Amino acid sequence: MTDTNKQSYQIRTLSEAKLDILLINSPLFRDKTDFDPEDSLPPLGLGYIASNLKTNALKVAVTDAVANNIPIEELIATINSNPPSFLGLNIFTPNFHLVQEIIERSHPQKGFIVGGGATKSTFEKILQFNTPHSINVVIGDGDSIVSAIVKDEVHEDPAFRQRNRSVHVVNNSSIYFPADISNLPLDRTFFTNEPMNNHHGLLEATIITSRGCIYNCAFCGAARSLNKDTPVRLRDTRSVRDEVTDLLTIYPGLESIRVLDDLFLRNPQTIEVATSIFSARIGWRSMAHILSFRGCSKQLLKDLKASGCNEVFIGIESGSARTLKAIHKMHELTELKETVFALLDTGIHVKSYFILGFPSETEHDFQETYELAKSLKSYSQKSPGEFRVSVFKFRPYHGTELSEKLHIRSEDEVPFTLDHHISEMIGRHQFNIVSKNYSACDSETLDKFIRDTMSLNTSDVK
Repeated sequence: MTDTNKQSYQIRTLSEAKLDILLINSPLFRDKTDFDPEDSLPPLGLGYIASNLKTNALKVAVTDAVANNIPIEELIATINSNPPSFLGLNIFTPNFHLVQEIIERSHPQKGFIVGGGATKSTFEKILQFNTPHSINVVIGDGDSIVSAIVKDEVHEDPAFRQRNRSVHVVNNSSIYFPADISNLPLDRTFFTNEPMNNHHGLLEATIITSRGCIYNCAFCGAARSLNKDTPVRLRDTRSVRDEVTDLLTIYPGLESIRVLDDLFLRNPQTIEVATSIFSARIGWRSMAHILSFRGCSKQLLKDLKASGCNEVFIGIESGSARTLKAIHKMHELTELKETVFALLDTGIHVKSYFILGFPSETEHDFQETYELAKSLKSYSQKSPGEFRVSVFKFRPYHGTELSEKLHIRSEDEVPFTLDHHISEMIGRHQFNIVSKNYSACDSETLDKFIRDTMSLNTSDVK
């Protein structure tokens, strides 16, 4: 099924079918917005939930309001034209107010099921949304408990219940917790934007090989210290290898696979396993951490490249040692540069993520980040690998260490808006959702460094 046919089918299903549940990949913006299709990834989490619902003989559809660029008014009107029994939505800090509006203006036959990264610290506010319909908040993995809610067959007590509002916590004490994630079904016909052409012009599909995180970044809600009741889970080698094989069959002409988690490549041993899984059958790209490559030999990096690995995505975040320490990035700048240089020398491209505007950051910190990015870009111009950057203005997510330090509590609404000024300077609208400037510099200075660092992608550097 082509992308266009997939989208038409899903919109038709949304407007015509009598659904037990409609799952929505919730919009980031109120209106249609330009964005880079490569960064509109298939909602794998919703895909796993939808696949479980389908396995349980429930009528389910997924509409991707992000990939299909559906404005709020159109989305709400379509929902209410043929209400499903349940409406399931994911909610995050940047789109919290939009999801609230959808819930307060939509009228499913039975109620709402809300999950996603923000629920753990915002469930009290979600339960107060102004709707007569039931609200079930799921904190944790929704793979099987969503089916149980829809069928009214939940066999454990919720963590909280009042009238028609409930909170379900799916951690390692829950019977609905997927301790083994190797064999979870995933029906990819639920995705409208897969496969897609990636940055390098290759037809690409996506996979995820782990859940949870071993790192402890202060700006991230998945930090290990915040999720001690949810263990890190890794898929076994066989299941990943089989999924790669299946993708080559499902999508004729597929040229690349993108791995969307940091733990596929986490040390030299897992890098060896990754090379055996792909074995040059297809090109691939993966997220990684600087520490993933600690102890890697030059030969292992050559083997990584030979297996088909074309690019790694690394969260560098900052060039300031002071900032790195504050956000718990436990590597030295010297090690960082040597690692990126080694990857580029091997011919593996590196896409790096930087965040500017952390609390109390100064212009000197910004300058150090810019100089680091500039030096890496300069080196890449003399190496076979390409280095590119993606720069974000810091935004505090509910429940993270930094949001706590900024006294952003679960009952507070963080006012997020699209930064039109930054968007006009550097494009890439979906990543320019901001709240306020938390640094020690004025916004003009912060914006200048964001623009200058992003401009390294399109300029020669000496």
